[in-house]
Amino acid sequence: MRMAGVREIRNRLSEYLCMAANGERVAVTRRGQVVAELGPPAHVMEDDAHAELRRRARTGTIRPGAPNRPEVYPHSARRLPTIVVQDLLDDVRGDR
Repeated sequence: MRMAGVREIRNRLSEYLCMAANGERVAVTRRGQVVAELGPPAHVMEDDAHAELRRRARTGTIRPGAPNRPEVYPHSARRLPTIVVQDLLDDVRGDR
């Protein structure tokens, strides 16, 4: 994490905002004490994580898993009717 004083942040705000937009966090100091952090919002960081995974997959650093093949993992066709399930739950729960 970078550190920068209030005066430097004020003088070069655009540069520090670009850093934050790229996912970097900056500790803001006043008289040597950290008083704030400048960085991307939390919801943007989640999107950045997905972008980072896609970037690493393109460069070959990681290999994402393949989607499930239906012939290997077939969907179960057996399902109980809703009424039967409700009756079973009522029987297990009793008089609660």
